[in-house]
Amino acid sequence: MECKINKNELYELIQKTYPVVPIKSSMASLSNLKLTFGNGKIEISATDLDHSIIASFPVSCEENMEITVNAKKIFEIVRELPDGEILLDIDENVLIIESEKGFSCKISGANANDFPLFPVLEEGESFEIEVSFLKELILKSSFAVSKDESRTCLCGILWQTENNKTGMVATDGHRLGSSFIKGIYEVKEKVEIIVSQKTLLHILRIFDSTGAVSKISIKRDEKYVLFSDDKIKICSKLIEGPYPDYDKAIPKSNPKFAIVEKEKFLEAVKRVSVLSNQKTHLVKCLYKQDQIEISVFNRDIGGEAHEIIPVQYSGEEHGIGFNAMYLMEIMNIIRQPKIRMEMNTQISACIVFPHFEKEEDKKSEDTFLIMPLRITDEL
Repeated sequence: MECKINKNELYELIQKTYPVVPIKSSMASLSNLKLTFGNGKIEISATDLDHSIIASFPVSCEENMEITVNAKKIFEIVRELPDGEILLDIDENVLIIESEKGFSCKISGANANDFPLFPVLEEGESFEIEVSFLKELILKSSFAVSKDESRTCLCGILWQTENNKTGMVATDGHRLGSSFIKGIYEVKEKVEIIVSQKTLLHILRIFDSTGAVSKISIKRDEKYVLFSDDKIKICSKLIEGPYPDYDKAIPKSNPKFAIVEKEKFLEAVKRVSVLSNQKTHLVKCLYKQDQIEISVFNRDIGGEAHEIIPVQYSGEEHGIGFNAMYLMEIMNIIRQPKIRMEMNTQISACIVFPHFEKEEDKKSEDTFLIMPLRITDEL
C-alpha cells in the first residue's frame, strides 16, 4: 500500500536524520536510513551506534511497512524532486518513489530487521527544559571541547545539575566555557553526566531550524541520555568519566580587572591579528590607565600592528598574550555589549564574564577562561 507525503516534509525528515549516518562504517546497515510506515505516520531512523535518531511525521498510510535504503541516495533523490505530493511504496526490499510531477524511481534496500534497534533506557531521571535555555548552554560550552581523542572525557561536555541549578562546562586545557541556569528543576543530589559534542550539536541543528518547539523532554540512565518531543527522539551514549575538576583551573584571586566594550575590542583584535603568527595567533594586550593597547609583531613576515581602545582599568600596567582566535571566539559568544576581564599574572588564566550593570539582568551564570601565551621579546 502506498504512503502519501509532501516532498518538503519528507526532505525535512531526511535532513534531520542524515547527518547522524557515519561517513565510513564496517557495518553496511549503518550507511542506511530506516523508513517505517504505519500507525498514521512515517518514521525515519539513523544511527552510528553511539548516536541514534528517529524523526516522524503524520501521513496517510494504511499498511505497516519498513525498509532500509542507502542514506546518500535517498537524500540526493528527494532533494532534487519537484515540490508536491509523492508516493512511497515497498515491494519486498525495494523502495518505490513516485512524484505527482511524473518522476519515479526504485531503490534497492535491505531488510529492516538488520538495522540496529533504537536504545531503550532503564528507569532514570527525566525533566523538561526550554529549548532556548538548552541552546544557550550548548553554545556557551561546546566551542571549548577538546579534539584530543586520547582524553575521551574532554571530547564531551560536562552537564551538571545540583539543587535548582543546571549547566554545561567544556575545556580543552587552553580555554573553558561554562554556563549555568537556575530554576530548571530540583534534584536531591548532585548529578553529572558527560554528553558527546556531536549529540548536542545535533540538538542545535534540529531545534534551531524551525523554532516551533518550545520545550523538550530529557531522560537519562547510566548509559544513555534521550532528548525528545512529539516528533523527534535523539539518543546518545554517555561518555565515561570522571570529568576533571575544572574548578581548580579557575583562579580565585584576580586583583586586576578591566571592563571593555566588546565590539570595539573584537574589531580591534580582528584587525591587528591579521599580521599575527599563523600558528600561535599571538596578540599582546597591554592594559594601562583607561586604555588597552593591542599589538602584534610578526618576525616571519616582518609585519607589526598596533591599536589603542578605551577601557575601564585603573590598576598597574599589565601586559598579557592571547591566542587571538580564542579571544574572538569567546567575544562572539557573549551577547552583552560589555565584558569583564579578570587577571593576575602573565602566566595565569584570564577569566572573561559578560558585564551587567544590574545584577538582576543576569539570566545565567557564564564564565569563560583563556590561558595566556608567552609574550615574545619583540612584544
